[in-house]
Amino acid sequence: MASLFSRRDFLPAGLKADQVEIVGDTIRIHSRSTKSAAACPRCNTVSCHIHSRYQRQPADLPAHGRKVELVLMVRRFRCRALWCPAKIFAERFPPDVTWPHVRRTSRLQELVRHLGLALGRRPAQALAARLLLPVSKDTFLRSVRKTTEAANGELRVIGIDDWAWRKGQRYGTLICDLERHRVVDLLPDREPATVEA
Repeated sequence: MASLFSRRDFLPAGLKADQVEIVGDTIRIHSRSTKSAAACPRCNTVSCHIHSRYQRQPADLPAHGRKVELVLMVRRFRCRALWCPAKIFAERFPPDVTWPHVRRTSRLQELVRHLGLALGRRPAQALAARLLLPVSKDTFLRSVRKTTEAANGELRVIGIDDWAWRKGQRYGTLICDLERHRVVDLLPDREPATVEA
């Protein structure tokens, strides 16, 4: 028995499709969140006071030999907490849809990560071009690095240095992960007991 599909069957949970259009070799799905309010990322205060709107266009998995582009209508809300430093904030989509500041949907990013792990940079880029995935070889490398960084949580090579909270008066200790080139912790003083702990 054949079943009928609706527009929401093609979208991740939490999104509602307003319009679907075909522009050249691209399918554009205009969608928005189904929630009427959003929580401030700084203080978690729920707000329903909309300040403005803007569009995000993350790439999605291809369909029927065409590229798919989500046109997400993102709302900006006013935070009503008086003590919160964020007066205006943008709504966050669920991790199943996309992450903040990312240009791909989570399901496309997951496919990019698997291709990068299985094939490497250039072979993954060649296969991605045939699958209509707009991804460069450097993006495959970054996604593999991000996966290995998350898997290797232990510190193997660290660097310890002093840094000034206030020059000439108060110093702290900076601990760095030298393999990943990132700061691990800032300690309030230079005492050996603090560094050992």
